[in-house]
Amino acid sequence: MKGFWVLCSLFLAFSVGLGIASTSQAQEIAVTIDDLPAHSVLPPGETRLDVAAKIIQALKSAHVPPTFGFVNGIRVSEVPSDISVLDAWRAQGNLLGNHTWSHMSLNQHTAEEFEADISKNEPIIRDRMAGQDWKWLRYPFLQEGNTPEKRAAVRQFLAERGYKIAAVTMSFGDYLWNEPYARCSAKEDTKSIHFLEDSYLSAADEEADYEAALARELYGHNIPYVLLLHIGAFDARMLPRLLALYQAKGFHFVSLADAEKGPFYASDIDLKLPARPSSLAEAAASEHIPLPAHPQPVDQLNTICR
Repeated sequence: MKGFWVLCSLFLAFSVGLGIASTSQAQEIAVTIDDLPAHSVLPPGETRLDVAAKIIQALKSAHVPPTFGFVNGIRVSEVPSDISVLDAWRAQGNLLGNHTWSHMSLNQHTAEEFEADISKNEPIIRDRMAGQDWKWLRYPFLQEGNTPEKRAAVRQFLAERGYKIAAVTMSFGDYLWNEPYARCSAKEDTKSIHFLEDSYLSAADEEADYEAALARELYGHNIPYVLLLHIGAFDARMLPRLLALYQAKGFHFVSLADAEKGPFYASDIDLKLPARPSSLAEAAASEHIPLPAHPQPVDQLNTICR
């Protein structure tokens, strides 16, 4: 009888351990940063390197694993000194991926033009990522092609070159706050900046709940998420609080590669597989699952501090 209870205790411990692992997996999130080295306008007195330094420090302080920043090389050709952002990013062990040379929309260009823009962007990344896995593409505007033929052609091109797609399953439109912040900073409008801070965090909080609700509706549980942010001045200001918000909601930070080991991302890793819906909302729609109300961008962002 004693042996029976020992077995029961072992089984219970094993089951609890599985539960903990499942919960942990369900609350994973990978942070990714778009538009290196330069995104949006700057507030007075700040430089691109200042912005990057704040983001790098926030990631380090929150113990975020090495983080992918997705590069548009054209920005360096426009302002050569901004190469310092890429070098600072790499100096702290963070990683670089491809966001096309000119932030090109595949929906508005041919597959051939888009592929050429990817190729043109490679040297600036490859030179700084020697010996590391840099062949990750983040589609600009998250547009993967407006026809099945175009999407398939680019996927084949990427597969032949050994790329993986840096998917996005968590995005609250963070970029919308960067320009208003620059305007309000120029006017030294502290009250409006507080509004921007509160609304930014509220949007992130609501979006996290929305995507989690979609994942549970689709799969019965959370999935590892991939968060899209931008290298903007307001993002830099808010990143310590934003990362703390995700931690308070039960998330812990993982690498992009680890997040995309999840089954949802299989066709983003193996591009020879059929393309999946490009978001959780599209996946739900494809299954005819009613979508919950989606948080909308704050109306005042376009008018504040004008």
